[in-house]
Amino acid sequence: MHHPDINLILATGGPGMVKAAYSSGKPAIGVGAGNTPVVIDETADIKRAVASILMSKTFDNGVICASEQSVVVVDSVYDAVRERFAKCGAVILNKKERKAVGGVLLKNGALNAAIVGQSAATIAEIAGIFVPENSKVLIGEVSATDVSEPFAHEKLSPTLAMYRAKDFADAVDKAEQLVAMGGIGHTSCLYTDQDNQPERVAYFGQMMKTARILINTPASQGGIGDLYNFKLAPSLTLGCGSWGGNSISENVGPKHLINKKTVAKRAENMLWHKLPKSIYFRRGSLPIALDEVITDGHKRALIVTDRFLFNNGYADQITSVLKAAGVETEVFFEVEADPTLSVVRKGAELANSFKPDVIIALGGGSPMDAAKIMWVMYEHPETHFEELALRFMDIRKRIYKFPKMGVKAKMIAVTTTSGTGSEVTPFAVVTDRCNRSEISAG
Repeated sequence: MHHPDINLILATGGPGMVKAAYSSGKPAIGVGAGNTPVVIDETADIKRAVASILMSKTFDNGVICASEQSVVVVDSVYDAVRERFAKCGAVILNKKERKAVGGVLLKNGALNAAIVGQSAATIAEIAGIFVPENSKVLIGEVSATDVSEPFAHEKLSPTLAMYRAKDFADAVDKAEQLVAMGGIGHTSCLYTDQDNQPERVAYFGQMMKTARILINTPASQGGIGDLYNFKLAPSLTLGCGSWGGNSISENVGPKHLINKKTVAKRAENMLWHKLPKSIYFRRGSLPIALDEVITDGHKRALIVTDRFLFNNGYADQITSVLKAAGVETEVFFEVEADPTLSVVRKGAELANSFKPDVIIALGGGSPMDAAKIMWVMYEHPETHFEELALRFMDIRKRIYKFPKMGVKAKMIAVTTTSGTGSEVTPFAVVTDRCNRSEISAG
C-alpha cells in the first residue's frame, strides 16, 4: 500500500483491510460488509421469490457480498414459502441440525473462513450432519436478529436464516435490525407486488439504510448491477456510503478510478440593472411627476421624509398637489441620518394603520432607504431581513428569494439635491442598533 508507484487503493475485504487502506496515506476507496435481508410479503409471487433467492445463493456458492443472508417472511405465507424452498432443493434444518451448522458458521465471533464458498453438502459435512449431495441451501429457522444468533450474520455461503414476521411492518423492522447488526449501507431486498403495492416499495425504501434496495430481484445478480435492473452500474465492489464507513454509496466503476480534467474558459454572469419605470428630472418636474400618481388612480399616499425637510415645508410641495387632486395624505418625518430598524418599524406601523396605495420617499439617501424597508414591511410583514441581507454574486441566484412588491402600494422616490443614487436603485441600508450591525437589503 505504501509503494511509491501506488496512486489509489481499491479496498474490497474485511473491516481491518479497509481501515488499513484508509490509513495508508494514499487515496483509497473502501467498501463495507453486506448482510442482505430479504422481505417476502403476502402479495409476492412465491415461486419467483424462492427461485430467485436460490439462484442467487447458489451463484458462486454465495460468496457475492450482496447475496441474501436472511429471509423474513410474513406469517400468512410463511408455511407456503417454507414448503416451496424444501421442494426446490433447500434443506430446512431441524433444531439439532441448525445448532450443528450454526456452530461452524462463526469462529471466534467472526465468519469462519472454512465455510466460505463451500457447497451446502460440504458445510453440512463440516458440521457433522448429512444432507443430500445436491442440496442447494441450508436454511435455519431462527428468531433472534442480534449478534448472539450465528445465522443472523453475513455467511458468504449457501446458508440462510429464515424469520417469521407477524405482518409487513414487523418484517421490515426485523430487516432493519439485521442491516444495522452487520450490513448497514450495503443491500436489502423486497419481494412484493411491485405494480399494485407502490406504498410498500416506498416504505421499504424509506426504512432501509442501504445503498442498494432491490425489488423482486436475486440479490447477487441484482446488486452487482446491469442484471435484473438498469439503475446499478456493473461492479463487484459495492460502496456502503457513510453508513458503512465508505467514501461512496454506489457501485464502484471506472469513473471513480480515473482523474478527470476540466478546462474552464472564462465566462461571466450576465449583468443586470433594474431602474424605475419612469424617471423625471430638471426644474419644475415634480408636479408633472405627481400627476402620474393621480392618473394612476391612487387615493392614499404616505410621504416618508426627515424632520428638516418637513419643518421647512418641502413635504408641502407634495401634499398640496395630491390633496388638490383628492388624494388623502399622511407624513412620516422621523427618519434620521443612517436610519435605524426601530424607526423603520415605527413607519411600517403607521403604514399598516393608514393603508396607503402609494409610498413617496422625499429627501436624500436616508429617507429613501427607510421608505424602501417600510414598503417591504408593509407588504410582506413575514420577511426576515437577515435573510434578505445575505450576499450574492448573481442577483438571479439569490439564496433568499425577494418577495414580489407592488401588491399593496407603489413606491416613488423624490430626491433632494443631496442625491445619493438611492432613488434609482433597488437597495437599502438600515442600522440595527440592537445587534450593532448594518443590514443591506434589496
